[in-house]
Amino acid sequence: MQIIQNIRSRLFLFRSILYAQYIYNILLNKKYKKLVSYSVNYKKIIHINTADKGGGAAKIASDVCNYQQTHGYNSVLLVDEKKTISHNVFAIQQRHSKKQDILYAAQKYLQWQDFFHLSSFKLLEYPQVKDADIIHLHNLHSWNGYFSIFALPELCSRKQVVWTLHDMQLLTGHCAYSFDCEKWEIGCGKCPYLDIYPKLTKDTTAFIWKTKKRIYQQCDMHIVVPSKWLQNIVSQSILSHLSCSLIYNGIDITIYKPHNKEDVRNKFNIPETAYVVLFSADLGINNPFKGGEFIKQLIEYYQLYSNILFVNIGGGNSIVKYDKIWNIPYVQNEQEMSYWYSAADVYVYPSLADNCPLVILEAMACGLPIVTFETGGIPELVLHNETGYVAKYKDFEDLKRGINLLIHNSNIRKQYSINSINRVKNYFTKEIMIQNYLTLYNNL
Repeated sequence: MQIIQNIRSRLFLFRSILYAQYIYNILLNKKYKKLVSYSVNYKKIIHINTADKGGGAAKIASDVCNYQQTHGYNSVLLVDEKKTISHNVFAIQQRHSKKQDILYAAQKYLQWQDFFHLSSFKLLEYPQVKDADIIHLHNLHSWNGYFSIFALPELCSRKQVVWTLHDMQLLTGHCAYSFDCEKWEIGCGKCPYLDIYPKLTKDTTAFIWKTKKRIYQQCDMHIVVPSKWLQNIVSQSILSHLSCSLIYNGIDITIYKPHNKEDVRNKFNIPETAYVVLFSADLGINNPFKGGEFIKQLIEYYQLYSNILFVNIGGGNSIVKYDKIWNIPYVQNEQEMSYWYSAADVYVYPSLADNCPLVILEAMACGLPIVTFETGGIPELVLHNETGYVAKYKDFEDLKRGINLLIHNSNIRKQYSINSINRVKNYFTKEIMIQNYLTLYNNL
């Protein structure tokens, strides 16, 4: 009986692979004629993202959508996972069928990321998408996948499409960040980081990269990046033929603003004489993306400093206080988070891969000096020796030098704090970001 079941499973998988290859060839070779008719008002906008809450991309997509909704635009957000009860957020309906199950089985075995989500080809039937003047894409990838990039050419042929890149994933063979690997320029393959999100169990990166390139050649869309660092990468990538604009992320400075340090320290029972080094690692200090290994080294180095306290936001599910480190669960309330920023003396952010992180802007807006690595778009936010200290990439001694500079010099901390607040007000507010998007829509 077991032998028969094994044979049936293998036959099913074999048929699935053949069918997937058949569908792949049809989709890849299909031609699309530009049918879009442009509106002069751009008042109907639909955003598409993985979720409406959780992570920087969700925050940006929700902020832009909500602002537009309250300022006379018919703006809605389509998501794979709806986490709020917002009236202008709608979940994409994943249609289950025998055909879909067959394609998913083949996709999993072949390790073809996000090729066969049939629900993506039904998006143009949604009333919100039919009526939209602009489709504004954000993150289209997730742990489990929800959007087929094969749906892009038809969307671009029917609508004006804007795509904000929150990481590198759409131009690589699979990874959200390539770290020191530059194979995304020439075609990927022999990937050194298969375990990096979104993970692959076999190396299909060259095939995925070539497929993406073929698809993008049929797409007429406008790319938006939130850093010059990513803009430079786009200019050398499989997206280089598309127009690209720089629009930095922005935050709400009515929420993220300085609070009286003594008051917020009393609120959290933080000793008055402590130098508080704040960091955020939503998976704890073992998070490789956030440089957890360097946090561990810092905690070990400062063991003999009795007045230095490390506070980890996102460290576990309950509050745990040790002598040298406090682990605080992820803070959902933004007002509460602004209190933590205001209670600290230094924010250390040894990220090894990043674009335009909101947490840095939030901390700066609260007057908190930043110590960080020279990573991605971070040096565009944190000005070295003006609003914080930008250490050489993966240089622990330099990172430590920046922290020592700040914890031992209150005048420098005070000046960096003032500079940080002013820099966010001038360049990185939510209002500036949204106005730049509206200007872009009208200029397309």
